[in-house]
Amino acid sequence: MLKTQYAGHLSFHPADFTYHRDSSQTDWAIIHTLTPAEFLLNDEWILYPENSIVIIAPGQKQDYRAYNGREFGNNWVSFFTNEKFITECGLPFGTPFTVKFPDIIDHIMHMIAAENAFDNSNKDQSIYHLFHLLFYKLSESIIDNNSTLDEELLKLRYNIINNPAFQWSVPLMAKTLNISTGYLQVIYKKTFGIPCMEDVFRQRIELAKDYVAHSSYSISQIADICGYQNTEHFCRQFKRITGMSASAYKKSLT
Repeated sequence: MLKTQYAGHLSFHPADFTYHRDSSQTDWAIIHTLTPAEFLLNDEWILYPENSIVIIAPGQKQDYRAYNGREFGNNWVSFFTNEKFITECGLPFGTPFTVKFPDIIDHIMHMIAAENAFDNSNKDQSIYHLFHLLFYKLSESIIDNNSTLDEELLKLRYNIINNPAFQWSVPLMAKTLNISTGYLQVIYKKTFGIPCMEDVFRQRIELAKDYVAHSSYSISQIADICGYQNTEHFCRQFKRITGMSASAYKKSLT
C-alpha cells in the first residue's frame, strides 16, 4: 500500500521559515531541499547544502529552517505506506544526505506532485512506480557518497576490535567519521549487522574472556583492563553476552 497525501514542487518560503514536525504524525515525508537549510539533529542545528534529501518516518520528530536570511525552497511529499522497498530501504531516516542526481530527483518529485494533483485513472499505479524510481535513485546516491565513508567505517571497526578498552561512545565515533550520530548507528548496523556500542561491548567481553582464561587477575582488575569503570556493570555484561558469570566461565574451562 502506498497513498500520497500532499505533494509540492518548487515550493518557496520566506527567510524566517521554520518547520517543526512532532512525534504524533503518522505519515511519511520526503523533503528535497532546493536551497541550503539547517536541520536540528541531536539538539544541534546543522547546515546542509541544497539538493539534500531527508526521509522522515512516522512518529519521527524533525525540525528544519531557512538558512542565513535566505528563502527556503523545497520539493516535498507526504504519504502513507507499508511497502518494504521504503520501510526497509536501508536509507537513513531523519538524517539528510546529498543526492547524486539532483535534476532527476527534481523531475521525479515534480511528476509525483503532478500525478497527486489530478484524479487520473492510473494515478495510484503511476505514483507507485515513481516512488520505486525515486528510491532507486536515492539508493544510488548513498552508495556513491559512501565509497570513502565505507573505508573509514572499516577503519573504525578495526580500531574497536584492536582497542575495545578505549572509552568509545557514539558521539565520538560519529565525530571521527564526520557524520551525525543517528546516521552512524544506521550505517554501522547495516554494514556489520550489529549496533556500534553493542559491538564495543562484545569486543570487550571477548578480551575479558581471554584474561579470565589465561591470567591470574581479579575480576575487578579484568574489568578495569577491559574498559569498565564499574565492576558490577562488567559482571552484568559478561553474563548477558556469555550466558554465565566470569567465575563460572573460568570453572567451565577446567
